[in-house]
Order: sequence, then structure tokens, then C-alpha cells
Amino acid sequence: MTTPIEQITVECSGCGHRYEDYHRRSMNLALDDFDDDYLEQMSTTTCPECGVKRSIGSLVVREIDNTWVFEV
Repeated sequence: MTTPIEQITVECSGCGHRYEDYHRRSMNLALDDFDDDYLEQMSTTTCPECGVKRSIGSLVVREIDNTWVFEV
């Protein structure tokens, strides 16, 4: 299952700036054909003040030869 897009509030671990961003908690690539740029956008956040980029913990699943492959 691919979850809906959520708006989140993030506090930057680099400078402490708080800002709004968007992400998906999970993305199932067997159901949705998201490209790599979109996967990156929905699973990371970049601080608009200092540029620090962090992962925000999305679960990405691909199906290969009838096997679920979890990406980290």
C-alpha cells in the first residue's frame, strides 16, 4: 500500500530551523510507478536555511520476481 502524502513539521538537526515539508510513510512500487527523483523527494527533507539533507524514514518496496524487496 502506498500511503497518502502528509504535511510534516521538521526541526533541522543542523541549525534548529523549523519548517514544513511533505512525505509519504510508504511507497509500493508494485502498485505505483514513481521515478527515482520522486522517491528521493518523498523520503528525504532538506533544510531551506542551511541545506542539511536528512532521510525521513519512508518504507519503499519493489517487487522483483514475485519477491518483495525493501529499500533502505
